[in-house]
Amino acid sequence: MRIAVILLRWVMNFIYFFLKLCPTDKNKVLFLSRQSNTVTEDIDFLSRRLKELKPETKIVIITKRMDKGFASMLEYAGATIKSMYHLATASVCVLDSYWPAVSVLHHKKQLAVIQMWHAMGKIKKSGYQSLGKKFGRSGMIAHEMRMHRNYDVVIAGGRAFNPFYCASFGVEPGILYNVGLPRMDKLREGQEEAQRQFYESYPQLKGKKIVLYAPTFRKGQALDPKELVRAFRFDDGCVLIIKRHPNQLLVTDNLAPALTCPGMPTSTVLSVCDCVITDYSAITIEAALLGKPVYFYLFDYEDYLDHNGLNVKLFEEFPDCIFSDPEDLVAAIDRGGYDMDNYRRFCRKYLPDLTGRATDKIADLIIDCMERDKHDAISEHIARQNKIDGAVDSEDTVCAQSL
Repeated sequence: MRIAVILLRWVMNFIYFFLKLCPTDKNKVLFLSRQSNTVTEDIDFLSRRLKELKPETKIVIITKRMDKGFASMLEYAGATIKSMYHLATASVCVLDSYWPAVSVLHHKKQLAVIQMWHAMGKIKKSGYQSLGKKFGRSGMIAHEMRMHRNYDVVIAGGRAFNPFYCASFGVEPGILYNVGLPRMDKLREGQEEAQRQFYESYPQLKGKKIVLYAPTFRKGQALDPKELVRAFRFDDGCVLIIKRHPNQLLVTDNLAPALTCPGMPTSTVLSVCDCVITDYSAITIEAALLGKPVYFYLFDYEDYLDHNGLNVKLFEEFPDCIFSDPEDLVAAIDRGGYDMDNYRRFCRKYLPDLTGRATDKIADLIIDCMERDKHDAISEHIARQNKIDGAVDSEDTVCAQSL
C-alpha cells in the first residue's frame, strides 16, 4: 500500500512538472473543496466579494466530494487532474478542506496557498491530532500524501484555538490569520433575509419555539436521533428541526414529528431558532455569533474521546449545559434559565475579532497576494490583525447585541 501511495505521488508530480510550463495568470484564483459537490457558502460569499473588489479576477471553483464507489473515485480523479492544471496556472489557491494535490505537488514559488478551513473553530481534534483513531485518517497515508503541507496561511477563528490549528495542520503559529470565515458576515448581516426565506417556506412555524439539533460528523456512522425525538415535547408549541452533517446519512425511521427542512441551509435555520442542541460541532461558534443558547447532547462522550478526541473541555466551559440523557436535556430547555454570563465568557475566549468583516479581510489578502510578493503580503496582513487583536478590548468581542 505504501509503495502504491508513493508511486501515485511521483506520477502526480511528473505530470505537474509539464503543467507548470504553462504561464501563470496573475488574475486567476482557484477555489477547491471536498466538503460538497456544490459551491459552499464561504466560497460563494468570498468569490463574489473578490469580483466586486477586483472585477478582472478570474474565479475557478472545483468542488468534489470523494464518496465511496468506483464512479465517485473516478470523478474525483478527474477533478484532481483539472485542479492540477489550475494550480499550475493560478496566482492564488483557496481551499476549505484537505485537497491532496495541493499538499503533494511541488508548486511554483509565486502560488499563494490559503487554507480556509470549513469549521469556525477547533472544538474537536482533526488532521494530525487524530491520526490512527477510528474517526481519523491512516497515519501512513497522511504522511506519504503530505497531508496539510504547502499552506502559506491558515484562516483561523478565535485565538484560543491557535494551538489546535497548529497541531491539526502541523503548521507554525506565525501563519495563522485570526479573522474567521466569510459566513460569519452572512450570519451577522443576513439574519432578516434568512428569517424571511425560512418563514416563506414554513409559515406554519411562525411564533413557535424552534430548537435546532445539529450534531457533528461521525465517520462511518449514520445519525439516528430517535431517542432525542422520543424525549422531545412537541405538544408545547415547540418544533425540533434536525440538520445532519453534509457527510453523514440520517436515519429517518421514527423521525416524525421532527422536521429536517430539506433544502434549507443549517445557517438559515440557525437564524430563526431559539436554541441549539449539538455535541462536538463548531456550530457552537456560529450559534455564539448570534447569541443562541447552546445545549450539549453528549450521549457517546467516552467513545468519542477514544475515537476522535476533543480540544475544548466542554464540561469546564459549559458545566450546566451538558447532558447524556435526552429527557434531562429536554427538561433543561423547558426550564430555561440559561447562564448567559458564562456564555459571554465563552464568546470572549473563543470568538475572533468582530470589529470588521472577515470576507473583506480575506479578499484583501488574496488581492494583495495577486499583486505583489505573497510572503510580504501575508506577513503584513497577519501583523496588522495581531495588532488589532491586541488593541481590542475583550468586552468588544461579544457574541451578539442581545447578550
